[in-house]
Amino acid sequence: MDKFMESRWFMRIVGLMLAFILYLSVNFDDIQKTANNSSGTSQNAIETIQDVPLEVFYDSENLEVSGLPDTVNVTVEGSKAIVQQTKTLKDFQVYVDLNDIGIGEHRVDIQIQNISDKLDVKIDPDFANISVQEKVTEEFTIEPKFNESILSNGYEAEGLAVDPKSVKVTGSKDEVERIAYVIATLDVDEEINENVTREARVQVLDREYNKMDVQVDPEVVDVTVSVVNPSKAVPVTIKQKGSLPKGTTLESISVEPKEATVFGRQDVLDTVEELLAEVDLSKITKDSTITVPLALQDGLNKVAPEEVKVTVDVNTTEEKSLSGIEIKPKGLADEYEYTIMEPENGVVDVSLKGENEEVSSVKKEDFSLALDLTGLEPGEHEVEIEAEGPENVEWTLSQEKVKVEIKEKNTSA
Repeated sequence: MDKFMESRWFMRIVGLMLAFILYLSVNFDDIQKTANNSSGTSQNAIETIQDVPLEVFYDSENLEVSGLPDTVNVTVEGSKAIVQQTKTLKDFQVYVDLNDIGIGEHRVDIQIQNISDKLDVKIDPDFANISVQEKVTEEFTIEPKFNESILSNGYEAEGLAVDPKSVKVTGSKDEVERIAYVIATLDVDEEINENVTREARVQVLDREYNKMDVQVDPEVVDVTVSVVNPSKAVPVTIKQKGSLPKGTTLESISVEPKEATVFGRQDVLDTVEELLAEVDLSKITKDSTITVPLALQDGLNKVAPEEVKVTVDVNTTEEKSLSGIEIKPKGLADEYEYTIMEPENGVVDVSLKGENEEVSSVKKEDFSLALDLTGLEPGEHEVEIEAEGPENVEWTLSQEKVKVEIKEKNTSA
């Protein structure tokens, strides 16, 4: 050990250590300050507090101020603990003081107070261009409005009213002079078919229908719409569709009642001259009374009555044939005899046409067919049949004339 301490290396090491100790003692304050700064930087924070209300101090009774934002954003930077406390409590105040500013255009700085001076603070925006004007109040008449599409089909607005009829509007003189419309619009979700009253918010608009930033008193009013359902009495006309079945003829057709009352918009009612009751004749096979609904066009919503009765009287015809009706000659002189050459067997047929019941009741016995042979000489003759039959049906014979042969009787015995 003694030998080591006496060596040159020992002396060198001791000298180096003494030099390092001397350096530390000379630069201790600078080293400590650097360490403190490094430690402090690691504890810094930065936060932006958004939508902080902007308070304005001015003569609000006599002046109107425009151009100021409602809120601003505040960015704070500093010790993390102070930043978090400031963000949480928000116990500072952002404001502009206009008490010493006169009427006109101004640029004003936005200020902050009651915030720690250990924080770096930035306000966005940090100024505003404002207009300070005289505050005025004027009375305006309200124009009530509503959307006619909410009316039920066929209904019309008879009247539109608002209560109260006017409001007081307060704002800067320039703004009030720009007012073009003060309206209150009735707003309902469902269709209406009766008088309705609803609350409506008053809107103040300029000529371009932009909403204006003014004070309105009252802000809400009552809007009433009175509705009516106009009506008109019109005749009912039968509209025939299709054709009666074969063998059926139309005797008469009538409707009851002959008039109906329709309800709807007046402009549509003015064009309505009649209501149609449509009847399909192809389905009529006998005398019938049917119920027919009355159709309504767009713009009409009601008809009274909704249905009418249509009475249809028809004649239904039938065709029928009777065969083998005997022809009976008359008026032949006693010295003669006759033979019917045509038709064979001396009988004809008859064709009938008429109403079902009438035709079905006709028999052969209802016909009388005579052949007048008075004054005829021996030989062949065509003689017209003298026919009598029922008058309530149409009938025709299978032939109108008969060929007969007349001879003298054989008297030899």
